Amino acid sequence: MAPNRLRWGVLGCASFARSVAVPAMLEAESAELVGVASRDREKAEQFRQEFGLPKAYGSYEELLDDSMVEAVYIPLPNGLHASWTIKALAAGKHVLCEKPFSANVNEAIAAAAAARQAQRQVMEGFMWRFHPQHERALQLVSDGAVGTVKHVRATFSFTMSRQPNVRWDPQLAGGAIADVGCYTVSAARSYFASEPTSVVARATVDPETGVDISMGAVLDFPSGRAILDCAFDLPFRSGIEVVGDKGVLEIPSPWLPGERPGLVLNGAREDISPANQYVLEFDHFSRCVLDNKPAPYGAEDAVRQMRVLDAIVRSCRTGRQETV
Repeated sequence: MAPNRLRWGVLGCASFARSVAVPAMLEAESAELVGVASRDREKAEQFRQEFGLPKAYGSYEELLDDSMVEAVYIPLPNGLHASWTIKALAAGKHVLCEKPFSANVNEAIAAAAAARQAQRQVMEGFMWRFHPQHERALQLVSDGAVGTVKHVRATFSFTMSRQPNVRWDPQLAGGAIADVGCYTVSAARSYFASEPTSVVARATVDPETGVDISMGAVLDFPSGRAILDCAFDLPFRSGIEVVGDKGVLEIPSPWLPGERPGLVLNGAREDISPANQYVLEFDHFSRCVLDNKPAPYGAEDAVRQMRVLDAIVRSCRTGRQETV
């Protein structure tokens, strides 16, 4: 047991946890992974053996009852995020919950209240915010490199197969808005450094499943507008453009920067050293808890994020401009 590392448990054996999150947790200097829980003990045991973990739990409740576990990572389907966040908090655990934080803002408010009551830290898992390319880009914007931000464009789309997938399940809060649209909203909020006041959005709903498969939105901010889009039925696209009254900043690969991250300021590219943004995310949250320092992206930030997503969903349904 490392004295200066936060002891983690993982709820669920999702493929994303196996391929991305758990390897990142094992690499993070401030994190110690105690074990993983599944509703199928055999599955949890296979996972434990694969990664050489100390423990396997045959239920989520069993993990939450373990006093050795100080923090919980939740990569469950979207519709289960809030309920298990609240249960983990009630068990005295700190929580890093994958995006989106909840299925709607009322759930997010309930989870934030649970965090205050439990006096535990909670953070929504937007890994992109911890990559050095965004730290550099946000610093440039803050320093006035583009002047006053007037326009933000953000996009995230990919073509998803029709194979069984929780993203196709409306009962589990599936759909493109929740899965990839949330990235574009979080980016607009970050680069404007403020909250939108209203939104107009349109979505295409999949006739087979009933989930939204594409969305386009215009968000009004105090100093300008953001134009966002996301989709499950378009080729892979990603990008952020921040336009001010004195310049333009582009981030070509904002979400999955790979081996050549970088940004373009007024036509001049600046390369950024590659980094594992998931490792940085787990290290950041672990250090916040260990140092008793509130995470900058805590529960209240997640509530504000969900207010925007709810307004987008309402506008898609009503066809009208909606107040955030």
